[in-house]
Amino acid sequence: MITHSLRRSLLFPVFGLLACTSAEPDTTPSDAALTPDLTVLPDLSPSPPDLTPARCELPYDVRAIDKVSTGVVTIMASPADPAVYNAEVDATAGGSMKYGENPFVYLDLIGRKKVEISDVESETSSGWDLALKRWQIKLNSGDSGPGGVKVSRVPGKTLGEVTMAPAGTYEADSYFDAKCVFQSDPIGGLGTALSDWYDYESGTSRIIPKKEVLVLKRRDGQGHIKVQITSYYKGTTSANYSLSWSYLP
Repeated sequence: MITHSLRRSLLFPVFGLLACTSAEPDTTPSDAALTPDLTVLPDLSPSPPDLTPARCELPYDVRAIDKVSTGVVTIMASPADPAVYNAEVDATAGGSMKYGENPFVYLDLIGRKKVEISDVESETSSGWDLALKRWQIKLNSGDSGPGGVKVSRVPGKTLGEVTMAPAGTYEADSYFDAKCVFQSDPIGGLGTALSDWYDYESGTSRIIPKKEVLVLKRRDGQGHIKVQITSYYKGTTSANYSLSWSYLP
């Protein structure tokens, strides 16, 4: 006869074995583990192209100078008419032999001040209206800058005689063609919208401003600015501009 104690001793190893067996983890891979996850796929699409237009490169002689002009600018209201502002601008740029190494002088005609930026900074700045360097004048538009300052010219008039902005086409600076070929002025400078703002007096070898009013579209979209260049000399020193401006609707 098998006693209860003997029965317990015989059955205990079996139960223990079963318990140990059931506690072991199942290492057999499931069907889900063997099935690839098709919901997460690598992104094989190409990166979008860089659509930022590249700037055309200026020739070395008219390159953008990465420093701020030291030219002095004096601006004051006209004693005869407080709505008219007069400026004297030293745009000598180091003289006729050094101007290639020196930057433009930048003017804010709305804020009535000199803008302390370099040629390089001006290419992406909307904070200026026109810039002067020796005989060259550029506007903050087109190839010169993003400001949208375009010009319409009114010949044969004085500043006071122009009371309304002209209708029709306004011209932006454009001195590169569609293939980035540089277009210079007759002297080799930038071929801007105002490359021919003067007449050359051969008898005296002097630059004489044309009798005309330059009407500029304001970069803030609030109407127009009328400008007249009255002189290119201070005494006998060239590239010292005198100019006047006022505001139009």
